[in-house]
Amino acid sequence: MSLPETMRAARLTGYGPPEMLELADVPLPEIAPHNEVLIKVEAAGLNPFEAKLRRGWLAGLFPLALPHILGCDVAGTIVAKGFDVSEFEIGDRVYGLIDVMRPGAYAGFVASPSYLVRHMPANLGFAEAAAVPMAACTAWHGLINLAGLKAGQRVLIQAGAGGVGSFAIQIAKAHGAHVTTTASAASEAHVRAMGADEVFDYAAGDFRSLGRQFDVVLDVIGRETGQGCYDVIKSGGTLLVVLRGDDVEIMNREANMAKHGVTTKIVAFSAQPQILDLMRPLFESGQLRSPVGRRFKLDEIVAAHAALDAGHARGKMVLEIGG
Repeated sequence: MSLPETMRAARLTGYGPPEMLELADVPLPEIAPHNEVLIKVEAAGLNPFEAKLRRGWLAGLFPLALPHILGCDVAGTIVAKGFDVSEFEIGDRVYGLIDVMRPGAYAGFVASPSYLVRHMPANLGFAEAAAVPMAACTAWHGLINLAGLKAGQRVLIQAGAGGVGSFAIQIAKAHGAHVTTTASAASEAHVRAMGADEVFDYAAGDFRSLGRQFDVVLDVIGRETGQGCYDVIKSGGTLLVVLRGDDVEIMNREANMAKHGVTTKIVAFSAQPQILDLMRPLFESGQLRSPVGRRFKLDEIVAAHAALDAGHARGKMVLEIGG
């Protein structure tokens, strides 16, 4: 394949609102000659994590060299590879997680070490595949690796209509759990389609009225909701907190664990491509589905990040780049 010298990309020019993202023509990324691949990007996931990076909220952990191309989730086609890369061929359809400190997937092409990407499930399109890596791996890592979820346990998923929540419902059901989720009335059909057994309309009452019936609670909201989660977990249960800067939760964590007899575990973003290997047969068998929500084009990147900031997304938003 003859490659162009430049590509279109959305670059973060400074920390702040969505307008800090601008379109530019930039050189194609170079790959290490031995173990990296160059991917023609067809679609990129849109994650709240990237909105936090854009705002500068995570600059202490991830000091980006600006301007920087965001985008941790990628799906596309391999167009070049290093001499040590034997697991892929030119033309293979792949997806995976991009190192946050490197130029990301909001661009026509992206470079990555080959070990961070995997062959796409055969039954997923590019947009569906791009919706998977960060959200699904976060949900799996929390529920399975950290909480050790078992068949027959009762799980509460906060904000089940979002990207992490949609995958968490499905993963919990695939492992034999009984799943309750909080969602708006407008999102009830969506979360039930994901497999939720019970849906609590958070606008109609206080979820703490559900009582201490849950073995595992996954919380992506924090603040008052995060504090309330301790009131619905059984003694000996686990609260999974998706990584965020929630000073109230951090300050009260030890006291809440002691008072309620529960364990709190932090679900941090990390590139774990082995989780994609474990999920692939579940996608190909239909036990897991990719809940693609709103789709944006690359030149709609400002609107896409405004939608991330607004929250309350149904499913996983995706940036379509190829074509």
